[in-house]
Amino acid sequence: MRGHILISHTHWDHIQGIPFFAPLFVPGNEWDIYGPKGLGQSLREALAGQMQYTYFPVPLDQCGATIRYHDLVEGTFDIDDIKVSTRYLNHPALTLGYRLEADGVAVVYACDHEPYSRSAATGDGEITGQDLRHAEFLSGADLLIHDAQYTAEEYPAKVGWGHSSVEYVVNLGRFAQVKKVALTHHDPLRDDDAIDRLVANIRAKLRENASSLDVFAAVEGQIVEIARSPTKGSAPRAGEFQAEMPIEPALAEWSVLLGIADTKMAAALSNTIRAEGIRAKFFANMDEARTLIAKGRPSLAILEHDPPRVDGMEMCRAIREQENDREHQLPVIMVAAQENQAAGAAAGVTDWLIKPFTDACARTKIRAWALRAACQWMRAVIPEDEEWRLARPPVHVRRAPMAQKGIENRRFPENVISTDKSALLWMYCREIAPFETPAFSKNVGDLIARATKRPSEMRNRSAAN
Repeated sequence: MRGHILISHTHWDHIQGIPFFAPLFVPGNEWDIYGPKGLGQSLREALAGQMQYTYFPVPLDQCGATIRYHDLVEGTFDIDDIKVSTRYLNHPALTLGYRLEADGVAVVYACDHEPYSRSAATGDGEITGQDLRHAEFLSGADLLIHDAQYTAEEYPAKVGWGHSSVEYVVNLGRFAQVKKVALTHHDPLRDDDAIDRLVANIRAKLRENASSLDVFAAVEGQIVEIARSPTKGSAPRAGEFQAEMPIEPALAEWSVLLGIADTKMAAALSNTIRAEGIRAKFFANMDEARTLIAKGRPSLAILEHDPPRVDGMEMCRAIREQENDREHQLPVIMVAAQENQAAGAAAGVTDWLIKPFTDACARTKIRAWALRAACQWMRAVIPEDEEWRLARPPVHVRRAPMAQKGIENRRFPENVISTDKSALLWMYCREIAPFETPAFSKNVGDLIARATKRPSEMRNRSAAN
């Protein structure tokens, strides 16, 4: 048996079934498991943790099947003929939503997820900011499977728990022109009859508004049939980052710029940032901020907005005025008592952290934007001369390679490994490392030496021959 498992995040209620999934223990079976990449612990290590001696009699490495683990960031990848796109969701743990496209059909799984804007939970009003970005990910889906644990009435008491209201999901579905919505992650305090009444009320409101959206409650074992659409193509994927590309080397250089006046909050955020293995850099005024940005680009900035004591909007505007690269803007998270989307959009705010917030929420938001920033700098434009580009001497890993004229006269840096070669070597070594032997070690060493050879050394060797 050959199969694939997509994991949104590693909270226990989403991974506890893995130790009891019988096909993982059958020799000869092959499984690929996908999940969000962390900033230290790998997906395999996270899953192995719940199968340690204290918790389970059989460790993960004694499963009979061949299991391959895929640590993912936001981007795209393929499973056979299925095109998969990933997008971070809003939850107190790094969580990925999955969009699967094949044969003209799109299915989106978005669980667990909380509205980015607290006011959006009512299901009324305009969809803006990061909620709009989320809606774009769902756009045109034939089937949307979405977290809908609470009602709009229940949500205010559950802010920060990482789950959506039914009204929010239905509003998203209508806005994103989704065909079918399967409500899932039902509140355990709600019985089947209560869920049926909830769905009946939603359907009645949709009929009143002449909406064609089909909403139902997901049930275990349920089969949903979706018609193929031969004229419908996949969503555009040009320029998207490869979801499994390694970004490890940049971690030691990552930093977060902090403009926080509240000393208690500043200390808490600093500890949160350091817990992720990232450096925290404080600034007292915009001159210091400009210097820190010029010396070494931070992964993101966190600013406090609490006028008249501190004007985070003005700081954000100053940062945006300094930037001359619209494609690689510094993510700015605004910490405030309440969200002001219009003012934030005008100032260039990327995301919000609304007080009060938990350490888990702050940590996840920081991790997500740090990973996005790293991917943004590594994203490359594929030129027409792709074959030549892969064979040419190394280029700096921070810059996106562009198609050039007169390439025969170009000079290249001689001390940096190319993104393409280092990535290929990483993937190759990862797949065969479990079968390492002395002969393998020597051969892979030769491969790395040849792939990272400086151009001058290559020319000297050619001349010698």
